[in-house]
Order: sequence, then structure tokens, then C-alpha cells
Amino acid sequence: MSTSVIHTLASAKKFNQTAASSLDWGGKFPIQALKHHPDFGKSYDSDAFAQEVIRFQTSIYGASSPNIDGKLGRSTWAEVLKRFDFIPDEEAFWVLKDRRIRVEGLSTPIFNFDQKEGLDLHRFGHFSSRRVKKPHLIVVHWGGLDPFHCYRVFSDLDRKVSSHAGIGLDAKKQPAIYQWLDLQHTSWHGGWVNHHSIGIDICQQPDLKWKDHYTQQGYNIQVMDNPTDRGSRKVLSLDPRIAQATREAVFSLCTILDIPYVFPKTHEVQDKDYLLNKFSGVIGHHHITDNKWDIACWWDLIF
Repeated sequence: MSTSVIHTLASAKKFNQTAASSLDWGGKFPIQALKHHPDFGKSYDSDAFAQEVIRFQTSIYGASSPNIDGKLGRSTWAEVLKRFDFIPDEEAFWVLKDRRIRVEGLSTPIFNFDQKEGLDLHRFGHFSSRRVKKPHLIVVHWGGLDPFHCYRVFSDLDRKVSSHAGIGLDAKKQPAIYQWLDLQHTSWHGGWVNHHSIGIDICQQPDLKWKDHYTQQGYNIQVMDNPTDRGSRKVLSLDPRIAQATREAVFSLCTILDIPYVFPKTHEVQDKDYLLNKFSGVIGHHHITDNKWDIACWWDLIF
């Protein structure tokens, strides 16, 4: 064995031992991947595992590719999933740590950032690495006039804001869910709660000044009394199709992230320590701060 090969394996073994945890692929190989590449089942810091990675990389990139290094990094792991755990675009799924996670029972389509019709926020850099192992909260906001407008707002390099997904009516005025960021990232939607949560935006506004706009666009809305003491006394109702899509999106996220599908029974701001250490479930932005009232007036209508 040449010196260069020995060096490659030594470097790969050290990398793979760390990456199994940092990239979270350890113990998560698809069954078909193990059938075709059995040494993926060996110890991650072994020569056998690194050599199996090299064999897989060679089959993907070709024998002369500079990408062949025996290191199971993010791009190689994505290729493993694409080849052995692929979920077609026409099925409903969320993307978590580069992996498509299938969800069942949705009547609303999900358009993910890695699809042709998706809206991808990653390239604008308005996210960060999550500081905790897993989120335990889902925070619901409202943002933008519709999903495309909200996406343009988040794309503004000066705003430094984002969420993981937006829910609203698409260009054909049908309800849709758009995943903008991989769920593994921390989006910038709620201040101190960001690292502990998934942020989603209902892409419709409650202000009465938008009544004519939404009526002309075919939204099913009306003027209603705000049932809470948070925000304006009169507001626009939420289009029932968007309310249903929000329930479906939240329930499916709770399911795949193992977050309880439970909600505060009040519209008051919740204690920070309680939300961080004692409660796990779904909250609105209005439960975090007095400065925001999204989505108090629609909370009871949705949940």
C-alpha cells in the first residue's frame, strides 16, 4: 500500500469518526445502502469503512475524480440518500439534515427548496447552526402578503430574517406549503427562541388595509372582531384553506421532529424559562413577546 493511500485512509478515518456525529449520519444508513455496500456497517474509524466510502465515491464520481477521499462528508452523504433513500418530488416530504422525510395524510402540497418549484433561502445566508441537539418548539408567525412576497422579504440581504417555511396560496390561488430552509438550521425568526424552534410563517396579513387586495385575489376572507386583546380590534379573517394547510404543516412537523402537538390555552406572553425548559409544543410569536401579536387573532381559529 502506497504512502499516499495510507495517508488518505488515516485522514478519512479521523474525519469519519467525527462526521458520524457532527453530520448525523451515524447509524442511519438506508437498508439498501448496507446491502450494496456492506462495509458501511463497519466501525466508522476503520480502514474497511473508509475503503467502502472510496468504492461508493468511485461509483458516483468516476475513478479519476478529485472527490474520492474516503471521507463521508455532506455531499457524499447526500449522494447515498439520493441513490438508496430517494423520495420522488411528487410525494410530500420535509428536508431534515439533507434527508427527505416522507409525511403522510397531507391534502396540501409541500414545495421544498431542493425542487424545481421550490424557493431556496440558503444562498442568502440568513440562518445559522443550531446550538441545541433538537428543537422542541414550533413558532407560528405571519409574514408577507403571500408566500412569494414573504420569500422576497427574506431574500433581502439587509433584513437578516428568515423562517423555515411559509404557508399560503400559490400563483394558482391554491393552498401550498413552501420549505425554504433545511430543518437542521436555525432560522432567524424570533430572537432568543430561534435555536430551540422551527419557525413558520402564515403568508397572509390581518390588517384591514389589505381587504381589497385579498378580495380581488380570490381569498375567502371577511372583517371580524379580534377575539383577543392583542392587536387591532378589527382584523381580516384567515382564509380557511390557509388555516387547514397550517394545521397540516404543523402536525407533520410535530410528527417527524417528535414535538407534542399541544398549544398554550392563553394569548398571554409565556414565561421564558417555562418555554425553554418545561414546555414542548406549538406557540405563536405573541407567546414570546409583548411587541408582537402574530398570530393571536387567528390562534383559536387554527388550533
